[in-house]
Amino acid sequence: MAKRTWVFTSNRGGQNIPPQLRHQTRQRILERATKIIPEKASQLRVRFKGPFCYIDAQQPDSPDAMHLCRLRYIGSLSGWSLAFYTYSNEKYESCVFRSGSFFGTPEEGLEIGAVYLR
Repeated sequence: MAKRTWVFTSNRGGQNIPPQLRHQTRQRILERATKIIPEKASQLRVRFKGPFCYIDAQQPDSPDAMHLCRLRYIGSLSGWSLAFYTYSNEKYESCVFRSGSFFGTPEEGLEIGAVYLR
């Protein structure tokens, strides 16, 4: 019998991130990175597609970016869901923030994704 796994998905699939919020989100993530991983902050790449914000790290000696996590914008500044990139499955897996909540801030998402950089 197949194993069943419960995965949280929002009723709202996410909204496209407005350009002003994209800029603000990128700045917030990079500012937090200078505090938690200062030696690697310059390697972070923040990109957007639809309702998603992808946080990657570009190692100086590698042509490929290292995926850290993906945030999904759900309509408010603190209303982001999180998916952690698992290299064992090579895909993003939904997860909760450290607070135990399904929603959090981009900075909190970075702190979880940065585990690959420490």
